[in-house]
Amino acid sequence: MKKILLSLMIVLAATFVSYGQEAQETLFGGNLSLSNVGIMVEPGIQVTQLAGETAGFFQLRGGIILNDKFTIGGFYGQLLNDVRPASFGTTLPARAHLDSWTAGGFLEYTVFSNKLVHFSFPLALGIKEVEIDNEGRDFDFDETKTLFVEPRALVEINLHRFARLNAGVGYRIMGNTLENAIGVPDAGNALTFQIGLKMGVFSFKQLKGN
Repeated sequence: MKKILLSLMIVLAATFVSYGQEAQETLFGGNLSLSNVGIMVEPGIQVTQLAGETAGFFQLRGGIILNDKFTIGGFYGQLLNDVRPASFGTTLPARAHLDSWTAGGFLEYTVFSNKLVHFSFPLALGIKEVEIDNEGRDFDFDETKTLFVEPRALVEINLHRFARLNAGVGYRIMGNTLENAIGVPDAGNALTFQIGLKMGVFSFKQLKGN
């Protein structure tokens, strides 16, 4: 699966890279002219698997945009629901569950950003921390920290010249473990599904004349 996703991203990027960009279409009207630099911030939700169980993460991304094509920035994600793997069984208290956060950087390539509907391909590299949490405990559990890489393929819609809605899929590939805690299950490789609202000034030239 991960080879298929990576191959798809490479083929699509190579197909679209030679095309020019025109005046931008938006869902709610107005045109954008392109310039060299912009900024963005994006809150979103990701649904995936954590140690074989369904997990929802709140994610926040922010970055600098070049030519309304390349975005470089950072991200942070926090687990929203209590995840209790089957491996816990009766060996841990009933309230014991997993807690997790992710953080790192990303590089994103966007094609046809001037069109109402277009595509974006982020590649994230970061650290995922997973620990056992037990509400009401009197001590802290150790945590596991693992590197991961996650390519995604997203569809974006220009809601407004300052806002874009996106949704798509990715694949999280776990790498080297930096810290390992006994009893904490592996996060595991997994498909990811996300939706986000990208807001910002995608090209500063769009502010001229306002």
